[in-house]
Amino acid sequence: MLKTARRSHQGFFKQLVLRQIRQDYLQNLTGFAWLFLQPMMLLAVYAFVFSTIFKARIPDSGGVGFAAYLAIAFWPWTAFAEAVLKASGSISAHAGLVSKVAFPRELIPLATVTATFIMHGAGFLAVILVLALTGTPIHWWLLPIAALLFLLLWLFASAITLFTSSLQVFVRDLAQILPPLMTLWFFITPILYSVAMLPPRMAAAMQWNPMTWFTVQFRDLLLYGKLDVALLNPLAWLAIPLFAYAGLRWFRRFSGHFEDFL
Repeated sequence: MLKTARRSHQGFFKQLVLRQIRQDYLQNLTGFAWLFLQPMMLLAVYAFVFSTIFKARIPDSGGVGFAAYLAIAFWPWTAFAEAVLKASGSISAHAGLVSKVAFPRELIPLATVTATFIMHGAGFLAVILVLALTGTPIHWWLLPIAALLFLLLWLFASAITLFTSSLQVFVRDLAQILPPLMTLWFFITPILYSVAMLPPRMAAAMQWNPMTWFTVQFRDLLLYGKLDVALLNPLAWLAIPLFAYAGLRWFRRFSGHFEDFL
């Protein structure tokens, strides 16, 4: 009986993911093209402003061009930020489904995060191919480890959305609060710049930002072919799964009251 229910939930989760992909990206050509065009346009704008107008130079870039340096960090961030923002409102967006069908409610935000990461993961791979074809050396042999890192980033996004999606059911203002918070998080993450460009105290404080670790590791793996001790940071590989478990417990604690507020 338990196995049957589990298989049923797995099938339902798969359907939710496929539905989200069709709805957001594949239902029309514009949605699918926008998946690649929006980050590309933002990347082009940032690259032009910082490298052409402000003449930005990254001190520890190792000869890598600014556009490539930016792209390798920008795409994972885009997947993360879009997943958090979309999934945070997913319970409210599926109010009819939540009130009429019995299933584990956490499948809704997790399906939204998963669909977003699948599509942006494909976009990230396409960008890496474009960088390689245009002359940027890519360390392909470390791509499987980068894929594991991308999976850990998915888990981190899922953990956050388990908290925010449940909270947004009761605190509707969270939908207006999250976008500026994510913008602030973007600028305090070394995506447009390097940690080496910051004053020592600020650089030390930046290490407490978990997205700093992800950003540095993606660049080290794919652009510089570096496998260093920082990649095995237990605060990431152990704390993030624990954070996700806490998020799941939090979500299930309040999910029984969703119907009263939707």
